[in-house]
Amino acid sequence: MTTTTARGAVTDFIAQALDRRLRCIRIIHGKGLHSQDTPQLQNMTRRLLRQHAEVLAYTPCKPGHGGDGATDVLLQRH
Repeated sequence: MTTTTARGAVTDFIAQALDRRLRCIRIIHGKGLHSQDTPQLQNMTRRLLRQHAEVLAYTPCKPGHGGDGATDVLLQRH
């Protein structure tokens, strides 16, 4: 996925989670092993989460749940 495509997918995923009144979601973006310099999708995802008004907190997953290749997200309650 390109960062542009992934940005839309993550935004849509968050919107769907909010519509379903979910509080916690996991975004699997990969570790960026095939990125040239830095993990592009991981960095884009975390930038988007920092700026998203409905995101309360996020953290990399534990090693058994995807490690640095996935991010757990806490959403605001509605």
